[in-house]
Amino acid sequence: MGSARLAKSFGEDSCKYLHAVKGLEVAGHSARGLRNMSLSYAVSTRGGSHHDGQPNYLAVDPDPGFEPQPQFTFRNNAFTAVGDSLVMCRFIAARGIGTPLNEDMVKLIHAVTGWSLNLEELEKIGERIYTLERLINVRRGVSRKDDTLPLRVMSEPIPDGPLKGRFCPPKDLDAMLDAYYEIRGWNKEGIPTDTKLKELGLI
Repeated sequence: MGSARLAKSFGEDSCKYLHAVKGLEVAGHSARGLRNMSLSYAVSTRGGSHHDGQPNYLAVDPDPGFEPQPQFTFRNNAFTAVGDSLVMCRFIAARGIGTPLNEDMVKLIHAVTGWSLNLEELEKIGERIYTLERLINVRRGVSRKDDTLPLRVMSEPIPDGPLKGRFCPPKDLDAMLDAYYEIRGWNKEGIPTDTKLKELGLI
């Protein structure tokens, strides 16, 4: 039984303790402490998976804030989408080649396939893949209402430790979603626009 169904079966306030996005349990990367993971989890095409956005463990102190996260998440979505399509281990890709997509990845793909891509073209491939994944979700009813976070992530600051006080208030998540959708060429509800789909060759 999925976590959302389990919480529903318990009833009452159990949903407040559900730590999931789009029905998938959130992995062990704090959406409160790691600023980029709050947006990454919210917009992940597969739910509470850290695989759609590479956790940035180095950006913990000083606090990077929320403002740079839409662009960071956008570029990391392309990295993870390309890596998944290459059936490449995330650890090898991230630690061996580096993130986000870069010239070393371009050289690797050229060596394996013979394709003469440049970095901009490779990033566009990543954007196309992630947008196509979003379209599949949109067809299943996903929109901005689903790009959210567990209640406790948005309402309970970390109580102690080096990241004490951090969480992701709804207003900050909303601001990040607005910026992220704009970068992606999606509308305010998180639906890819026809203009963007034509640009990416998806229609």
